[in-house]
Amino acid sequence: MSFSNGMSEFFKELTSRNEQLDFENLQEITGGLTQEYISRIRTLLEQTGQKTNEAELREATSDLLALFAGKHDEELLARRIEFGIKLGNAEIPLEQLIKLYGSLFDRSWDEIASVFQISKKDLQSIKYGVKLLFIDFGLQLLGYEGKILNTMRLLSTIDVLTGLMSRREFEKKLQQAIEFAQNTKTEFSLYYVDVDNLRLINDVYGYVVGDVVLKNMADYLQEELNDPFAVARIGDDEFGVILMDTGPAEALAKAQVLCKKIAEKEINPLGYDGIFVASNIGVASYPHNGQALDDLILAAEVACLTSKRKGRNRVQLINAVDDNINPTLVHERIIILREALSSKDCVVPFYQPIVDLETGEPMGYEVLARVKRGENFLSAGLFVDAAEKSGLMQEIGKRVIEQAIKEKNSSWAKDKLFFINFSMREVESQDTVGFLADQFNRYEINPEEIVAEITERETVRDINAVHTFAKKLTEIGVRLAVDDFGSGFSSFLYLRYFDCYFAKIEGSLVRDITRSGRSRMIVENMAKLLQRLSIEVVAEYVENREIAEILHRTGIRYGQGYYLGKPSRFPGNGD
Repeated sequence: MSFSNGMSEFFKELTSRNEQLDFENLQEITGGLTQEYISRIRTLLEQTGQKTNEAELREATSDLLALFAGKHDEELLARRIEFGIKLGNAEIPLEQLIKLYGSLFDRSWDEIASVFQISKKDLQSIKYGVKLLFIDFGLQLLGYEGKILNTMRLLSTIDVLTGLMSRREFEKKLQQAIEFAQNTKTEFSLYYVDVDNLRLINDVYGYVVGDVVLKNMADYLQEELNDPFAVARIGDDEFGVILMDTGPAEALAKAQVLCKKIAEKEINPLGYDGIFVASNIGVASYPHNGQALDDLILAAEVACLTSKRKGRNRVQLINAVDDNINPTLVHERIIILREALSSKDCVVPFYQPIVDLETGEPMGYEVLARVKRGENFLSAGLFVDAAEKSGLMQEIGKRVIEQAIKEKNSSWAKDKLFFINFSMREVESQDTVGFLADQFNRYEINPEEIVAEITERETVRDINAVHTFAKKLTEIGVRLAVDDFGSGFSSFLYLRYFDCYFAKIEGSLVRDITRSGRSRMIVENMAKLLQRLSIEVVAEYVENREIAEILHRTGIRYGQGYYLGKPSRFPGNGD
């Protein structure tokens, strides 16, 4: 810890004065003082319900004596400040500390007077003068502390950047709205608004411009919405809105208009460079989607997450009968996931074949996570929202990957490729590639038999992170595949920057080739482009013979779907 020049000079002056004093009788003076200090501090801590650590108390007392003896090095001073922070965290009132040090001052001067033969009259004069200064200093400290507390209280209710209310204050408003709606038998709606491209704006233009965008967004929400009960910044790039007397249908319609207007709004923080904001809005309503504060916030947040899965500038009204986004079921599924992860064999890989359309033989398998519940294995897709909400996604991924790598040595998996899908959290993690390399070494697996799938629509969230991840994977020998190719506008950007071995064409396009000439033309031309780039093409969602035959005639070599093979624990009843 560093101190200002003025403070450092003050300590030096104290030290020089102490060198002129006679401290031979220091122990005589401080013996009783030490015991009183420990006793008083212990009492103050116990009064606030804090456990006392005798070792800490002895260290604090030792530091006080060292300070009294004239040692003023920065480490000692820093420890005294840390001890002060501990007392503050224990919520010991400042006036109690002032009273404590007043008592210690009295005691120390009584000890000094007995050793140095100071007359009683002189002692009283010294005590009176110094105590007045001490009391005045204490009063100023109380005033200073009050100002700090007021500032902290203000900051806890207001977001400094946007001027909107803070999340804590927003939750108070939401609780008020719930109680009002309960008493009046009315309804209201909650928006969870996410600025979807803020990270990109920060990366391209810098955080100063990003802050300007957030401020503009805050101002726009207040201007555009008609008399909202509350508008708040509730996350780094997230806003909350409460609309009273507004049911689900009306809230959805208003949110769709708002989302469209946000997308059209141009922000000019640089004066000449226009920036457009992409947003997603999740909508939940009381009492339809929850009657408790946490349930309503979760419902709106999950609805927002669902809208993001569909693309930018989307609105999602939470559907109380939809198992994937119902907040109560999300909570239940978090519990199921935790129980499954606590057991060795309840989160396991299943394998769906990727088939050579010419020979009908599998050339590899996509690794899919399954959660065992009783005698059944449930698709991990049912638990995606719960896994992301609870932060369990990476743990599930690691469990499944390790088991799959281990089973790569099974007879049915020999010489077959394993396609493993990586979420954006795993892509951004610094540990993922190292974890894979450790598993390859542990189970003696050839990395070239592993294909890492990265979802194309996820790439635009952080293309730098994906590029770093892809580079590290290729360095250890893993092949790359782009999943859901054609699902977004970043497809060609992906081809430009990434050295892919496979591309899996987005399933909805494949599924429609028997009904839509346009979809068929898109798939055919995608395949031609990819083949000219020496990228192997895999068609997903091959659900019937007709689709398989069209794909084969188009020149697409590989397919995946229920017609070609369903996911199973051990394909072909292998070992």
